[in-house]
Formats: sequence, structure tokens, C-alpha cells
Amino acid sequence: MPLTFFETMRGELYDADGLAHHVAMDLRCESGHARGFVTNGRARITGTIRALPWADGAAVLGTLIALPVTKRLMSYELEFRDDDGHAWQLSGRKDVRWLRGAHASLTNLATTLSCEGEQVAQGRMQFFANDYPSFLRSFQPWVSLRADLPEGRHPEGILGPGHRETLAALAEVLIEPGGSVPPVGTGTIDRVDTYIGNMTPLMQSGLRAALRGLDAAARARHGKRAAALTVPQRRALVEEARRAGALRHAVDAVETPLRIAHFGDRRYLDAIGAPRYGEPVLEQRPGWMANVTTPTELSRRETIDCDVVVIGTGAGGAAAAARLTEHGLGVVMIEEGDYAGRAQFRGDLGERTQKYWRDGGYNLALGNTVLGVSTGRLVGGTTAINSGTAFRTPDAVLREWLDLGFPRDFTPEAFAPYLDEVAAELGIGPADPRYLGRVAEIIGAGADALGAAHGPLPRNAVGCDGQGQCVHGCPTEAKRSSNVSWVPRALKGGAQLFTNLTVTRILLSGSRATGVLAEGQDAHGAPRTVEVRARAVVVAAGTLMTPLLLRRNGLTLPALGHHLSVHPSLGAVAMMPTPGTPWSGIPQGYQVEGLGDPLVTFEGVSIPPQFAAGTLPFHGARLTEWMNRWSHTEQFGAMARDIGTGSVHHGPGGRTLIRYHLTPRVQAALQHACASLAELFLRGGAEAVALPIAGTPPIRTLDQARTVAGIRLSPRQFRMMGPHPLGTARMGPDARAAVVDFGHRVFGTNGLYVADGSVVPTSLGVNPQVTIMAFALRAADLIAADLN
Repeated sequence: MPLTFFETMRGELYDADGLAHHVAMDLRCESGHARGFVTNGRARITGTIRALPWADGAAVLGTLIALPVTKRLMSYELEFRDDDGHAWQLSGRKDVRWLRGAHASLTNLATTLSCEGEQVAQGRMQFFANDYPSFLRSFQPWVSLRADLPEGRHPEGILGPGHRETLAALAEVLIEPGGSVPPVGTGTIDRVDTYIGNMTPLMQSGLRAALRGLDAAARARHGKRAAALTVPQRRALVEEARRAGALRHAVDAVETPLRIAHFGDRRYLDAIGAPRYGEPVLEQRPGWMANVTTPTELSRRETIDCDVVVIGTGAGGAAAAARLTEHGLGVVMIEEGDYAGRAQFRGDLGERTQKYWRDGGYNLALGNTVLGVSTGRLVGGTTAINSGTAFRTPDAVLREWLDLGFPRDFTPEAFAPYLDEVAAELGIGPADPRYLGRVAEIIGAGADALGAAHGPLPRNAVGCDGQGQCVHGCPTEAKRSSNVSWVPRALKGGAQLFTNLTVTRILLSGSRATGVLAEGQDAHGAPRTVEVRARAVVVAAGTLMTPLLLRRNGLTLPALGHHLSVHPSLGAVAMMPTPGTPWSGIPQGYQVEGLGDPLVTFEGVSIPPQFAAGTLPFHGARLTEWMNRWSHTEQFGAMARDIGTGSVHHGPGGRTLIRYHLTPRVQAALQHACASLAELFLRGGAEAVALPIAGTPPIRTLDQARTVAGIRLSPRQFRMMGPHPLGTARMGPDARAAVVDFGHRVFGTNGLYVADGSVVPTSLGVNPQVTIMAFALRAADLIAADLN
């Protein structure tokens, strides 16, 4: 288990003339293994130092050796750079003194300060006993640098030989070959192993535990492992497991990634006519790309000065950076992912998902339901892999915020100019009817029969030609995601962008933010470190990552990481009498309004077959039948507005752990939505409708559709996604229930701001990218006013 803790050091150093210089350090100590730290006492240190006139908030890096019991010793070796680039070293030794009075010094550090090898000053640093309670509270299990740094190439071979044997044996009965569906082979198992390698450690452990559990069930019943059973015995084992509580979840855990991997087999996709997306793209490198730097272009350690450093380039970070640049400020953007363009948004969709979606797109919330929460990990953030739907903030939501005490800036009239500017930058307009696909006609006919309004959705994709790849990166750059709009706008204005670097430390001198420390690796795996010194730090790492970054840097506000809202979303798959091309057209281009529960919004959805297979409620021959007839299918979806019942935490390995509870009110809304989706499709001419509810057969009649709203269901039966996460560092009037004030400042700090979806206080009921960008523009105006 990794370990992180914080320490504050204060003391006096005396130069050669005998003059005293006060020195203060705010340090974070981290070890990859708590047990190893206990035995060898070694930890990595990052932090800031203030030692005038030599350093004022400079970043320090170094090593701690803490052996207070076995050797009664604590020693430090630290280094930092001054404004002129000179290398400084701070070394010292603590002699631990026990059994002192409660207010006496617990430890002291005999310290030497050197510059380029020459001693400049010496003295003592102290860590006082009255700081000890806060020191103990700072210990954070599960958190370490390993969680911050990118892994480079994705790990392979997560499954051991025994796990692979069990998975292959179960796969033979979980997927039934026939027609276009090939038998499971080594390639499928290899793809599953690769997918698992991108999951969080908790997900990996859960899947291995599921395989062990099914093996244990086989031994209990037959006295041997699943791989040694006959096919009928394995089939009976799976059927029995589906009827049991814990084992049912084990089957689900194994079957979903197995389906995604198997139906991503090119033999199957070619057989049903799915495109390869492999056409080469040649594009000229624009001049503003000269302001983009990768780790390969950096020396081992770099120091950069600017006015504002922005962490993240998604909807919030990119818009804020562009606006700050236009205020005449020097801006540096730090992004942990690649700057992908048209040439990279080609080829296999599964490989693109693994590369550009965080955790390979496979991060499930823990709670009373199955909910996948996916976000982007590239320049542009989630805007680069979303569907391009672009709604303004509803007036009713703005009025709700006014009731929560928000200032008059958030009246519909006052907030409108920010929304207008976003709309102009993104070119928002209705989806082009030529590329809506036949699903628009089908759903339109169903909506007409039900008396519901319907029409194209507003989108940010001028010139879209309906290639259907929005959520895997737009291959034409018609979609004006942040990587196409705000980031180039910032770079053209003089901002600098550093890609493939992860911010591991927000530099805080007391409560004042002075910059960040970012780390990464060059093309050969050599470490690279960038210290960015800034007058202001804007955190825009996204709703899932921002609270974790703030916590890793010692911020412990009560609301931080809580009040997570998402839009619980699901999609229905309809089997039509005639074939079509479900992979072409705008995936989310159509909507239905005024139908059913007011919490629900009906929008288009189109998931490629390999991913949709994971949500179908069928097994065996029926699953094979539907996958063979995939060209006959169409999809449509719905999402519900929730009340912020989720939270984000550090999980094993320091990775993201999401908790979410589906409330009875939202579940009822989703059941009504499922009934409405089935009825829309049936009235539009569908033969049958598959709903994302485990254990439900195909819906073939209107009577069957209507009964869905009233049947008794468990929340875990729903197969849902949780897009549009918001609220984990929400804005509010005070630190008791919020993380940032109405000026986007983190409570209790100076110069530290948040400008991403995490500050949006409640769910919106519509796709949030326009709202997040409008918040960011307002934040940038306020930050610029603070600095200027």
C-alpha cells in the first residue's frame, strides 16, 4: 500500500556574515510501499522552500530517510533552483528526541545550505510538537507518486496463466460462435488481458477475484477447476452462478470485458460490414504548434516562469487559458495526455479507446448499481471524445443556483454573454439533417405517434459529414472540441503547452500557490521534471481528477470529492426489419422532448457493436443472433438528472475510486425512460427492442414496453454509463459546504483556483460542456482582475 504524508519545517540559517535568514519548507513525503517505508525509512520529497534572498517558493525535490525508532535518525537531502538557474542543495540530519514536554521541540535538523557545491549558510530546522496532530492527520494511505505519473506503455500480462485458462474455458460457454461470430481464441484472451492492463488496480483485482470465485465454485461442485470441466458442466456452472448473488456479479465482471474484446475481433467486424477507419490522413503542422513541447524536447529539469499555470486542457482549462492569454497574461498549460489530431484519430476503435480514454474507458463506480464513468486523457480532455452535443445552461438551473446564494452574475441575463461567446467559438448549431441517419426517421415516427416534440440536437460540429466516430476523436476536426478551438486560440495568443506531463505537486508556500511541479518521461523513458513558477495556479484536471490532486497536496476541505453528480444514461437497441448502416451518421444527433418524467432527457446514442455487446441483456444463442444481425440495429438513449449522491476518493495505487448510489427517484425515472424508448422504437417500426436491464427478454409489443415502468427491479440490473461528472469541488458561499468561492478561489488559499466541471454545483439535466466553458471564461476574467 502506498503512503503519503505532509510535514512543515521552520528554522534559521546563518550566512558567513552571521546574518540570520528565516527558512520555511512545506513538504510532501511519499513512499510507494508503506511496509518498505517502515523498514528502510526512505521516501521521496517534493515541496516548496522560502529562504530569502535565495529562494521564494522554489520547488524542492529530494529524499527523506526516517528511522526514528531503530536509529533515532531522520535525514534530508533536497535540491532546488533559484531564479537564475543555479542549483542549490539543502542537507540535514534530525536527531529524534523522545520524552520531551508536550510543547518542546520534538525533532530538530542540523542543516547546511549550499549553492553549486559551496556552503552558503548553516543552522537548524525544527518540527514542533504542537504541529504533531496535523502531521498525523496528513497521512494518506493508497496515495503515492505512482498514481500521478503516466505509466508510459500500457502494462500487459495482468492475468496469470491460471487466470487465462479459466477465462478461456468460461469464454467457450459465454460466447456461442455462429454466422459472423467467430469462436473465442487466443486473440480474444490477449485483448482482454490488454484491456485489463489499463484498468484501475481495484478493477484488476476485482476481475481476478471473479475468476478465482468461479474456479472455487467449480471445485466445490465438481472437485476440479473450471478449465478441467466438460462444456456442459461449464455451461451449468455459469447458469447456476447467474442465479446466485455474489457469483452472478462475478460472471458479469468476466463477461463484459470478454464481449468487448471478442466482438472487437476484426473477423467479426469485417463480416458484418463495419468500417476499418484506416484511411491515412496528411495534415500540415500549423505554426502555433511551435508553442507545444513534449518531454522529449526537455532537459532533465527545466524551470519556467509565467503569470498563470493551467493544469488540464479540457472544457474548463482550455477556455480559461485562451481568455487569460487575451488578458495579456503569460500562460502555461500542462496536459498529461497527447496532442492528437486527425492523423491519430484513425484505425481500430478499441485501440483508440485504450489510448485516449482514462483507464481505457473502463472505470466503474462502486455502489448499488453498475455505472461506467469515462473521461478523456488527451489535449482537449473529454471534449475530444464526447458526442459534440452543446446545450446552453438552462435558465431554470441558473435560478436554482441563485436560490443557493449565488451572486447576480448567474442570473440568466448576466450569464448569457458568456454562453454567447462559447456558442460563437464552438459554432453551435442544429445537427445537419443529411447525417442524422435513419434512426431519426424511426424515432421521429415514434414521437409523432406519442405526441412528443422531436428534432436535431444542437452541436459544435460545423461541416460534420457524419463519420460516426465522435467519441473516439473526430477524424475531420469538424467537431470544435477544445483541442480544435480553445487550445489553438490560446497558443496563437502566445500561451505555451507542455504535453505528456503530469502535475505531481502544487507548490504552496504557506497558503499561497506559487506554481506546480510536473513530471514525465521522454521517448526513451528518461525522467523529465518541469517546475513552473506562477502568480496563480488554475486546476482544471476534471471532476474526477481535480479533487484527488488537491487532496494529494494537503487540502482537506469537507466538501472536496463529494457531491458528485452524473447523468445516469442508458441506451436501447432496436432490431429493424431491414439492414442499414448503424455505424454511419451522427451518433448523437436527435432528441425527443416532453416525453415522460421531467428528470429525463432523450438523446441519440450510437455505440459500436463491440462496446454495445457488453450492455445487451442476452446470453448464448440469442446474443449471437443479435450480433449477427447488427446491421439491422439502431440505437437511441436517455439520461436522468440526479442529485449529486456520488463521491471520488483515492483507491488502491492512488487511482480513482468512484462511489455512486442510484436513488429510488432516479431509478423510477430510468424505468419509465426504458419503457418510453421501447415504445418509441416499436411505434417507429422495430421488430424488437433490447433494453439495458439484465435478465429482460426482447420487447416485442407495446404492452410489454409499458410494463417495464412498473416491474420490480434492482438498481444493479441496469447497464448504464455516468457521463458529465460535476460537483466534486463545487462553488459556494463558504468552506463548510463548498470548495471554491464565487471567484473560483479554493477556500483557505491565495492564488489557487479551480475552473472545470468540478465547480458546477448541481447536475444540469443537459450536456455540460458549454456551461463548463462559460464558468471558465468568467473565472479567467476574475483571475485576470486579481492579478492586474
